[in-house]
Amino acid sequence: MNALSQAYSSHSALFFVLASLSVLVVGISKSGFGAGLGVLSLPLMASQSSINEALAILLPLLIAIDLVGLHRFIKNADYGILKLVVPPALLGMLLGYLFFTAITPKILSLSIGIFTLLFLIQNLILRRLSQKEATPFPWLGRIMGMVSGFTSFVAHIGGPPIMVYMLRKNLAPMIYTSTLGVFFMLINLSKLIPYTHLNLLKFDQFFVSLLLLPLVPMGVYFGFYLAKHISMKLYYILVQFFLAVASVKLIVDGLMA
Repeated sequence: MNALSQAYSSHSALFFVLASLSVLVVGISKSGFGAGLGVLSLPLMASQSSINEALAILLPLLIAIDLVGLHRFIKNADYGILKLVVPPALLGMLLGYLFFTAITPKILSLSIGIFTLLFLIQNLILRRLSQKEATPFPWLGRIMGMVSGFTSFVAHIGGPPIMVYMLRKNLAPMIYTSTLGVFFMLINLSKLIPYTHLNLLKFDQFFVSLLLLPLVPMGVYFGFYLAKHISMKLYYILVQFFLAVASVKLIVDGLMA
């Protein structure tokens, strides 16, 4: 109890307000909208702390979010897609580990934001020109898996790259979110050892994570509810809208460096 009290008193009330919003947003996003809005979680929390502290506080919560939805994720995931994207993602994580100190969050945010926005514009144009769904090329899945592993490792923003590939698959909402849920569960668990080696994970930050833990199931189950009760057409409109919002936010973060 003393450790929890100390963790609470070492941060401002504004930090916990924004951190709570961060956890709710990422829970709803990952279980309901495929991790698009999850890119907002780190900037929200890091606005009242350092980037490294926010990374460390969020990681146990991201794993908790994955575990809360694990039963539904495993039951509904598309394992053909996972076999394609997980190995390159692990390679991307290795690159993220090797280049962790060389990549600034601002440069990464700007690059991913521009890339994601260009993809959304291209996707919109293709859908206007043809009613056929965009072809989900396997090579695109491998590249986006690797990019997602890299960006997830260095800044917890692995959602937009992998969604570039996933949106082309036109999956049912529950299959879409479940496939991404299993994908990020594997990625987040794989971060534990290298994060420890980089001295990012500390007990003080773990107790802050514990204080925020009760918010995890609230966000996850609300996200599941949304994914289950809205139409597929509306679902994908919302996914792309939130992805556009996230990409603009990333670009703004990068330009404000």
